[in-house]
Amino acid sequence: MPLPLLGLLFLVAAEYVGLGIFIPVYNALPIALGLSFLLFLQVVFNNTFGPVMQYKTAKYYLAFVFLTASALVHGLIQSYAINPLKVEVGYLMLMIITFYLVDNKKSVLLYAIMFTAVHVFLVFINLNKLGNARVGSFQASFFLGDGNDFAWSLNVALPIAFYLVFSSKKLIIRLVAIAAIGMILLGIIGTQSRGASLAMVAGFLYYFLFVTKKKSSALLIISIVAGVVVMVAPDNYFNRMETISNYEEDTSAMGRIHAWRTATEMAVDHPLLGVGAGSFNSAYGRDYRKPDDPVRWISTHSVYFKVLAEYGFPGIIIFVLIIFSAIKTNNETVRLLKQKDPGNIQHLLWARCLNWSLIAWGVGAMFLTGVDYPHLYLLVGLSMASHRMATRIKTDSSVEEVKKKPWDEVDSVDHVRPDVFK
Repeated sequence: MPLPLLGLLFLVAAEYVGLGIFIPVYNALPIALGLSFLLFLQVVFNNTFGPVMQYKTAKYYLAFVFLTASALVHGLIQSYAINPLKVEVGYLMLMIITFYLVDNKKSVLLYAIMFTAVHVFLVFINLNKLGNARVGSFQASFFLGDGNDFAWSLNVALPIAFYLVFSSKKLIIRLVAIAAIGMILLGIIGTQSRGASLAMVAGFLYYFLFVTKKKSSALLIISIVAGVVVMVAPDNYFNRMETISNYEEDTSAMGRIHAWRTATEMAVDHPLLGVGAGSFNSAYGRDYRKPDDPVRWISTHSVYFKVLAEYGFPGIIIFVLIIFSAIKTNNETVRLLKQKDPGNIQHLLWARCLNWSLIAWGVGAMFLTGVDYPHLYLLVGLSMASHRMATRIKTDSSVEEVKKKPWDEVDSVDHVRPDVFK
C-alpha cells in the first residue's frame, strides 16, 4: 500500500473516531493538521492543481470558503469566522488529497473498507447509548457527539457498506459487509433520530429507483432492512417517528421551525453576505429574539438555513450547487462508463453509491447544523476522483491491451501505467 494512501486512510479514520479520546497525546500534538499538511504538500509536489480545478464542484467550494473568509471583515462578530475558516481550509485540503490519492480500484476498496469499519467500531463502542434516553454524548469525534449527528454520519457510511456487498467477489468480504450493514442500521435506529430515519428512507428510495435494475431483489433487501428496523427499534422509536406527522405538538419540531423562520429573516435583512460565518446565534440574541422566546441562544437545526442566514442568498446558492454538482459528476461518471466500459460493474456501483450517500447526507442536512463536518468534503473528493478515473479509460486506442484492462489500471488517456503488464 502506498504510504500517502495509508496516511490518508489513517487521517480520515482518526478524524471520525476522535483519536484523542483514546490517545491523549494525539490531542496535545497537532498530528492531524501536520499529517494533512504533509499529504497536501506531497500531492501538490507530484501533481498540479489543473485536474481538480477542472471540476465546477471544486470551484464552488473555493468560492464558499472565500465567503467564510469575507466574514472576517463584514461579519456581525468577525472573530467568530476564524474557527469555521480553519476547519474549512483543513477539510478542503483533505478533499484535494482524497481526489489525488483515491485513484484506482484498490484504493477505492481500501477506502470503503476503512470507512465502513470505522463506523462499525463507533457503533460498537457506543452500544450502551443506543435505545436509551436521548441524553449524553457519544464517544466519537466532536462532530459525532450528538445522537443526531452520529446517525447522520452512519447514513453516509451505509451506502459504502452496501458497495462492498454489491461489488466484492470475495464471499468473506460480502459476509462481513452484511454484518457491518446490520451494525450501522442498529446505530441509526438506536439513536432514535427522526432526521436520520428520513435520510435513511430517502437513501433507500434512491437505491430502489437509480442504483439497482433488479427491482424484485431491491424490494427483498428493503423488506429485510424494514424487518431489522422493526426488530431492533427501541420501544419509543416509533412514538418519536409519529411526531413527524404531528409536528405541531412537538416542541423540538416547533423550535426548528422558529429557527428556520428567524434564519430567513436574517437573510432578508442581509441578502448579499448574511450575518457572517458563525454569527447566527449572536445575531439572534441581539436583534431577532422575541420577548417571549424561552431561550437566548438557539441553533438553526438545518445546514441550509444556517448557510442562508450566515452567508446570504449567494452563499446558499453556491452551497446547493456544490451538492448538485457532485451528484451530476457521479451521473456523468455512470454515463461515461456505459459508453466506454459497460462491463465495469464495480466502478458503476461506486459512483451510484456515492450519490446514495450524497442524497442521504442532503436529507439529513435539512435537520442538522453541521456545515463544517467532513462528510460532504470527502464525498465531493471521491466523486471527482471517480469521474477522473472514468475519463482515463480509452476506447479508441491502437493498443488493444488498454481496452482489456479494468478502469483502475489506466493511468491516462494517452498511456498505460508501465507496471500494468508486470
